[in-house]
Amino acid sequence: MSVFEEIKIGLQQAIDYEKGDLQVKISQIVYTRPNKDEVLSQLNQFKRRFEAARSVDEFYNVHEEYKAFSERFSTNVRLAFIRFTQNTQDPFYVAEQDYLDEIGPQIQAANAEVVRCYLSTPLRKQLEQRFPKVMFVNLQMQVEASDPRLIPYQIEENKLTTQYSKLLSGIVIDFEGEKLPMSGISKYFTVSDRDLRKRAYIAWGQAIEDNKAALDEIYDKLVKVRTAMGRELGYDGYSPLGYKRMQRNCYTREDIARFRANVLKYLVPLASKIRSEVGKDLGLGQQFLYDNSVYTAEEPKPIGTPSEMFSAASAMYNQMSPETGRLFDEMVASECFDVMSRAGKEGGGYCEGLPAYKLPFIFANWNGSAGDVDVLTHEFGHALEFYKSFFIDSEFLSSVSMETAEVHSMSMEFLAYPWLHLFFGKHTEEYKLVHIGGAVTFIPYGTIVDCFQQTCYDNPDMTPAERNELYNRLEHEFLPHMSTEGLPAFQDGRRWQRQAHIYQSPFYYIDYCFAQFTALQFLALSQQDYKATFEKYIKLLNYGGTLPFTELLKECDLLSPFEEESFKLVVASVEKILGL
Repeated sequence: MSVFEEIKIGLQQAIDYEKGDLQVKISQIVYTRPNKDEVLSQLNQFKRRFEAARSVDEFYNVHEEYKAFSERFSTNVRLAFIRFTQNTQDPFYVAEQDYLDEIGPQIQAANAEVVRCYLSTPLRKQLEQRFPKVMFVNLQMQVEASDPRLIPYQIEENKLTTQYSKLLSGIVIDFEGEKLPMSGISKYFTVSDRDLRKRAYIAWGQAIEDNKAALDEIYDKLVKVRTAMGRELGYDGYSPLGYKRMQRNCYTREDIARFRANVLKYLVPLASKIRSEVGKDLGLGQQFLYDNSVYTAEEPKPIGTPSEMFSAASAMYNQMSPETGRLFDEMVASECFDVMSRAGKEGGGYCEGLPAYKLPFIFANWNGSAGDVDVLTHEFGHALEFYKSFFIDSEFLSSVSMETAEVHSMSMEFLAYPWLHLFFGKHTEEYKLVHIGGAVTFIPYGTIVDCFQQTCYDNPDMTPAERNELYNRLEHEFLPHMSTEGLPAFQDGRRWQRQAHIYQSPFYYIDYCFAQFTALQFLALSQQDYKATFEKYIKLLNYGGTLPFTELLKECDLLSPFEEESFKLVVASVEKILGL
């Protein structure tokens, strides 16, 4: 079959699906390697047509064609990424990912020239009446972050992040008679047997220790290449460029520093109080890293097989609302879930969107722990946002910023509470304690990750040993209740090397902290009036990316994470819920 025939089949699948003539299955979608020259030529044509437009209607007609082209191209690229992460040892998709890493920066730069037309057209004032204001702010950032001078650096950056992914997903840990991937051993982190947890963490840490030279080298190169990118654009370092790439359109570095200070002042004491109460209940004495995910004497585990868990999830989402039920069942029918851990599969979890098919795809690594339910509900929150955004015209150009997207997912975890008995039976209340406690204690950890990254990019010449020392110092400050003594790699400050975001998505992690802070508000509100809270959640989702994060919070009557008073109110609410 020729490349052009494959393209034709792929496009016809998308057309048939939109017409309702085909129940598309993710596994059956045809992937075709994008031809770089053809894509660049098409983008150049769009640029010329935008520049030649003499009326808003003419400009908008080109916009519609450009949007459809970009959706098809994006779907193809995302499909390759999905299949690569499903098996990072597959020679075909390894080669495809390498190819896309190579051509991606050139296409990104060419696309930025098309995007620039929205900013420079004489029709802009009229366009601003049709598209939301934040779109133009985001487009300006996108253009500035896609300077053609960055192409060689971006190619190197892509290669290094893929190298990291291959390295981590290729590690196999021999433990308790099993050969486990890095993601698989985490099923032992929440077991009741403390000695077993310790041995699991030792094995996990040893895997990092055994690969520390490669992990140090990859990160060192990433810091240097990203610093060079920032300096190429005239900045002192990477941070200003990194903020643009992360679409920081409504808060500053100073706002984030203020958030960190309030986390230290209000949430670290709350987290320590929670861990102290857990320690007393379980008789733990001094607490170590391997105690950090344990809150109850008996580990709450999901009941039933994976198939039964999907049946329970279908019941939950159909009772939650017609829209959530319809989407979940449609995703199951279209094979939009790959959730079981296996060798060669990338660790972690994510939700990706395939816009040409109006379908989200959820990737996870279930291991039989309570975290399986966390990731199912979390990623479905993303899936619901993806689905809604597919139908928001401005969303194509004004994408949801990451902290907003994480509010959608983390809040969905709490909105699932009325149905938790379907997953945990008699251990439902224990799970809630684990989940709420974990949500609170996560924020100090996430703040560590952000502060670590910011300091590394502020000081790009730090040695690997200095980075580890920095991480250790931050852990002692933000997690004073926890020790890593006696654990390979972790006691040396290497826990950060397992956090893929640090390598692959610099400055991303603080978004989880802002989102968790906001999601805790949804928890508190849902316990007072679930129906009104769910409506507030849907209202938030319906905005898509048409408002920046801080304005979105105001529109939905939610507290800002950048105000000290907000911390006082959220902490008080959580203490009341937990009876502290």
